[in-house]
Amino acid sequence: MGQGPSLPGPPGTKFRVIGAGMSRTGTKTFNEALTILLDGPVHDSGIQSLGGPICQIKAWLDIMELAPKAQTFSEQKKLDWLISEVLDGYVATMDCPAATLTPEIMHVYPDAIVIATTREEKSWWKSMNYLNSLMGTWYLPMVVLWLHKTQVYGLWRERFHQIMKWRYDQDKIEEDTLRRHEEHLRQVVPPEKLFFYEVSQGWEPLCKILNVPVPDRPFPHNNSKGDAAQTFRDHIAAGCLSWGFMLMLISMAVWLVRGWLLQTFS
Repeated sequence: MGQGPSLPGPPGTKFRVIGAGMSRTGTKTFNEALTILLDGPVHDSGIQSLGGPICQIKAWLDIMELAPKAQTFSEQKKLDWLISEVLDGYVATMDCPAATLTPEIMHVYPDAIVIATTREEKSWWKSMNYLNSLMGTWYLPMVVLWLHKTQVYGLWRERFHQIMKWRYDQDKIEEDTLRRHEEHLRQVVPPEKLFFYEVSQGWEPLCKILNVPVPDRPFPHNNSKGDAAQTFRDHIAAGCLSWGFMLMLISMAVWLVRGWLLQTFS
């Protein structure tokens, strides 16, 4: 929330960073910082898998379906191909579902480093729970019913729940998910490739990790609670407009049919 999808750069753009931080750990701010420091587009998997081009939405749905059950050589190769296809042209990725698939992305990009944005657990859960309260409202699926891209949200959520069950033995993001996720990263990522970073620390530690100079510009800040709430309101407004348009079409169709029936049987 709070940011739009990004377009990939030229094919073969060097992929350098797997952003493995759980949602609501400053991932959108981290996105902007990496875009500046690495001078290339960053793939926010949450935004791209729900609001990006249709081809990327489909690719992420396929990745999410295949990852938990890829057992055979051909299934693993297909998963590798899907990941490389969706991330080609980007310098980094981040947010969910990509963060939960860090080992799978490492398999495709073994030279990339893993940077997990993090924050104090209680503070994280307060922010995460607020986002859940917005996205979990009972009326949201009905309001956005006619918005084409948001129609995939139900399927996305179902497949993300499958990943959560497979990876963390949880049906959804819960209060201890951040801890479980970071423990998982320590188990699967070589220590020399794994870095934890808090966006509140600003440029210096991040630039040190990436071995790049500190830029002469303010550190970005994105996706506050207000940004998330505004994006939610934007979806509701767009959904209401779509319903108005559909009701107008239905009314016109009823009027035309009524006129035809009166003319035919008069």
